[in-house]
Amino acid sequence: MKKIMLTIAAAVCMLFASFCLCACDLGGGSDPLSQFTGVTLESKEFTYDAKPHSLALSGDVPTDTTVKFTDNEKTDAGTYTVTAELSKSGYESKTLTATLKINKAEFDGVTLEDKSFLYFGKPCSLAVEGNIPSGTEISYTNNDKTEVGVYEVIATLTNPNYITKTLTAKLTITAKTDFALSVVTALLNKPDPWNFLPRAFYPENMAHAVLPVNGIDRFATDVRVSEISDRFIGKQFRVLYEGLSDAETVLGKIDSVFAVGTTIADAYQTYINEDPDGYKVFSGEVEGFNIKIELNDDEYTMLVGNSAVNIELGYNDSSKTRTGRFQLTSGIAVKYVSDDDSFKFAVSTAISGVGNLKQIEFARDGSAVAGYLREFTGTEAKNLKTSGVIAIDDKTLKVMSDKRESDDLVIDGYEEVYSCTTGKMIGGRVQETVKVVDYDTIWLNLGRVTGFDSVRMAAEANGLNANTVYVNGSSNAFATKKVNPLIPTSSRRFDIEMKEVWYITKSETDGKVAYAAVKTEIPMLFVQTKQTDSFTADVKEKNGYIDAKLPVSDMTAVNADYDALKGLFAAIKDQVGYNDIKSFIGDKNEFFDTAA
Repeated sequence: MKKIMLTIAAAVCMLFASFCLCACDLGGGSDPLSQFTGVTLESKEFTYDAKPHSLALSGDVPTDTTVKFTDNEKTDAGTYTVTAELSKSGYESKTLTATLKINKAEFDGVTLEDKSFLYFGKPCSLAVEGNIPSGTEISYTNNDKTEVGVYEVIATLTNPNYITKTLTAKLTITAKTDFALSVVTALLNKPDPWNFLPRAFYPENMAHAVLPVNGIDRFATDVRVSEISDRFIGKQFRVLYEGLSDAETVLGKIDSVFAVGTTIADAYQTYINEDPDGYKVFSGEVEGFNIKIELNDDEYTMLVGNSAVNIELGYNDSSKTRTGRFQLTSGIAVKYVSDDDSFKFAVSTAISGVGNLKQIEFARDGSAVAGYLREFTGTEAKNLKTSGVIAIDDKTLKVMSDKRESDDLVIDGYEEVYSCTTGKMIGGRVQETVKVVDYDTIWLNLGRVTGFDSVRMAAEANGLNANTVYVNGSSNAFATKKVNPLIPTSSRRFDIEMKEVWYITKSETDGKVAYAAVKTEIPMLFVQTKQTDSFTADVKEKNGYIDAKLPVSDMTAVNADYDALKGLFAAIKDQVGYNDIKSFIGDKNEFFDTAA
């Protein structure tokens, strides 16, 4: 009996074990599904630009993963919930969610300009101009007026993809009784040639009440270098300065017309009152001037002439552009075109039979001003040509030019750097070829170079310099060092030479102030750019009593942007020719011949 019981127990155990084995097989027969890890969908913001924007997965996305996006790739402004469903065989599906936000853009390049109209009993209105995006709605307030008056017009621009923008401008409707004065006043609003230069360079701020120490004779005895004024004009800046002065002189001739401007307006207004429909053309004689005024829509023109001067003025009421041409009996002629951010003028003069043409252009962008200058001295067939680039920011004025005295001197780029705060010259750098020898030289004011206290110049050539120089009271001549002592034609590493400059002086006669540029010479230090690092040691080697150091800030200002300006200068130097300037100035209007 006991044996039977054991047999049954064994069978039960075997059955239980078999059941457990089957249960295990049923519960763990397949591998668990993998998880998508390290994969993200990040929210992002964009600004509307009429292009589609979308979100993308980041991280390690397994190969052959199927990704299905919902509400992705949007163009219009708005906030979108983007989902990305990831699926792959052997992986547990995963859904990621993020926000795609496209912000509204700002309206750019749209304007509502002030505008004046003459009363004719008809509705007048302003209109928004510029780059108006598709789908933009514009609503106007206080627009479309008929009666005489000044109205503030409001334009509201709305667009689903842009931030709502409001523009305001003045709509002026002028009675015919006031019209003549408004036209004449607009035409007589002359430009200021100095307007694009910092005020430090205006003649009244550059002028010296007493001429500073200058000239070889004045340096025959020791002069403190601190007494040598560095508020002067170099040869390159002088081309620009002289052109601005010429323009100011000729533009000053309009003052005689200003004096009778009200009388001209009165005569024109009387004509309008007598013949309102003929207001677009007026001619007559006023205070010794022959006058002609013409109106063509927004274009105003006035011709004013007498035996001394012929003046041609133009004004565009829409663009606010002014033009002028002046011709004096002395042979000087000036032409200009200007608005608030640009000024181009050219002047033609003849001195002792030698012609001179100058053209100067300015363009303002915020606080920065770029300019170009051209000068031709001589005739169309044979002349000395000067070109230049002007760069002005809130710190410095730089002129890169090639002004020279003769055709045998080749200047690749002569830069002068001035302080916009003080008007003083900081220094200059010139790359030039003199008798087949190439130079790359920096010029600095002696008073800014450490180690130089006084200087004396003797009009005695010493083989290397046109003068013999004595420094700091020494009886020994200041000695230089050649770049390569073994080559006789090798240039000097450094030296002190008399440099040609112009000081501005002020005089007053009978209450009338005048400014003049006085040509002279002062001693300045030059150093070859490749020897600036060894300058202190080189000077010490040749002049043991001098511990010289170059001014770091001045060197930085002189070298900064030199290559960029030189490249720009090379690109523009031949763009304008002699006849281009002649053509811009043009000839006087034939009205002045028939009205004389």
